[in-house]
Amino acid sequence: MTKEKPLTMCWFGLYQPYATSIVHVPEQEISPDEVDEKDLVFIWDKYMKADILNDLLGRPVPWSPALIKGYSREWKKQEDGSFTCELVQKEFGECLGAVLLVSRLSEAQLNPLVEDYKMRGYSLKKAKVLIGDLTREILAFLP
Repeated sequence: MTKEKPLTMCWFGLYQPYATSIVHVPEQEISPDEVDEKDLVFIWDKYMKADILNDLLGRPVPWSPALIKGYSREWKKQEDGSFTCELVQKEFGECLGAVLLVSRLSEAQLNPLVEDYKMRGYSLKKAKVLIGDLTREILAFLP
């Protein structure tokens, strides 16, 4: 039986509304100097489940809940009768997702994530994302 690891919240920044949070397992310490816009990538869909993401990347990675505006999730019926969730651009849309602290991953570890999104028609593009109470322009998997 594996022991479940609780998630904790870490605050960065000196003053509240200028602080944000990263959710992570307790044994992963994060320095505020380690978190930079270039080190964050917005994800959504099945990879917001920690076990699926950890299996794909091969290790746990710090993440934080995030929101992207101008996009919405839509369920599309496939030819076989199943449904898949797609991200579509919509003027007043919002999509809840997560940002990953990818500076802790090698290119080889990150590649399966990039390839999976690419096979579904998404690529990394710059977008404004709300992380905690901060808006940052980071890379996101978008149509």
